[in-house]
Amino acid sequence: MTFQQGDAQVHTFPPYAFDVALSRFGVMFFDDPVAAFTNIGRALRAGGRLAFLCWQDALRNEYIAVPLGAALAHVPVPDVGGTDAPGPFSLADPGRIDEVLTRAGFEQVATAPLEAQMRLGEDADDAVEFLAGTGLARTLLDSVEPAVAQRALDAVRDALRPYERPDGVHLGGAAWLVTAHR
Repeated sequence: MTFQQGDAQVHTFPPYAFDVALSRFGVMFFDDPVAAFTNIGRALRAGGRLAFLCWQDALRNEYIAVPLGAALAHVPVPDVGGTDAPGPFSLADPGRIDEVLTRAGFEQVATAPLEAQMRLGEDADDAVEFLAGTGLARTLLDSVEPAVAQRALDAVRDALRPYERPDGVHLGGAAWLVTAHR
């Protein structure tokens, strides 16, 4: 079922219809995470499980910190909103995760750290092309002159060169594996 709430379409799920709800790096973008997780929780049968992955703090993610550090030598620090604003790092704090899920009616909330190498591209050029298409890069680069944006991208490319390996450019990523029950 879908209904309008202001300008947004809101989707509701059939009650008690699912055993498990899974998300891979999507739940951080909810405008109202308590309401969204409450909706997901209503769709789970008694004892149903929730599991999702979300990013840890941006600076714990080398794949963000290295290119961002290089770009910020050329562009201003962007306003990415507060910790309550939707965005890739809105659930980076395990305390906030626990609070949101508990308020949404979940129990046995567990947050486990996961770290892994992430492949960003074949080489630094390919990685820069990928990164330039991300929301964070658009936030950084859309507000500056094209020549400044190009200098920032060149700096990112140079910063990524030391991470090139025969199998691509690899940098560390840090996420949370979150589980909870209804």
